[in-house]
Formats: sequence, structure tokens, C-alpha cells
Amino acid sequence: MGRSDSDARIEIRRPSESDREGIVSVLRTANFDAIGSSEMPEFPLSDCFIALAGGGVVGVGGYRILDADTGKTTLLAVDPAWRGRGVGNLLQTARLEVMKAAGVKRIYTNTDDDAVIAWLERRHGFRRSGERIAKLRPFGRPDRDHWINMVWERPGT
Repeated sequence: MGRSDSDARIEIRRPSESDREGIVSVLRTANFDAIGSSEMPEFPLSDCFIALAGGGVVGVGGYRILDADTGKTTLLAVDPAWRGRGVGNLLQTARLEVMKAAGVKRIYTNTDDDAVIAWLERRHGFRRSGERIAKLRPFGRPDRDHWINMVWERPGT
């Protein structure tokens, strides 16, 4: 008897080029698939993690190390059928660990979703920076025209 999707093991790993179609498919579910646009000029596979389950890509989370002190999360999306199962948290943890291990003192992220803001504050120690950033094109939530900037700071900095 096969395992159900709810029993499927979630694997977090670095993607390969063969995962690109699955990545774009997941990004599309969050309106984050306009790679090459003014909002997201590039999304290098070397700077992301994917979540695999049930034989396919069910989540993706990107990041960038901007300089010795600063990192930034980029896109994070989870297939709607897999939301609420900890996939986003696993991806967030993986990308934060890489940046923290590299010694960054600050990690920025932008979001347009109130539930994500609360999750970042509660689970990952981010706070609102006070900056609102105008969207350059429709991206993410279509009912929002700006991003809320948030920041995590290494304790003692």
C-alpha cells in the first residue's frame, strides 16, 4: 500500500537545472513567476533551496548574500496543496542558516502578506523596518501595491 501525500517525507535540498520547471510552477501559485522582470531580475538556482515531496517540487525559497554584513531573502512559495505542513518553515530555516553561517549581521526581506509578517516576527525573529517599498509591477498579491520591508539582526550588533 502506497503512502498518502500527508505521509510523504519532505526533503530540502539545492536545486538542479532539471528542477526549474517545477520551481516556476510553484512560484506561479504565488504570482512570483515573472523572473527577469523589474521586480525579480534574476533568480539563480545557486541561491535557493527546494522542497521535494510526493515526487515533485512543492516549495522553493531563495536568498542573496549582498555583502559581508547583509543578506536578503528573495522568493518563498509553497504549492497550495502543501501549505500548512511546515514546508515554508523548513525552506526559511535552510536559507537563514546559510546566511547566518556566512556571518551576515542583517537579513532583509520584503512581503506583502500580513500572515507572512506575523509568521516572520513570531517564528524567525524579524521585525518591521518601517520602510514600505512600491512594487515595480504586479507581483505577489495583486491587491497590494507595496512591499513591507522587514529585518532580522544578529543579537549584539
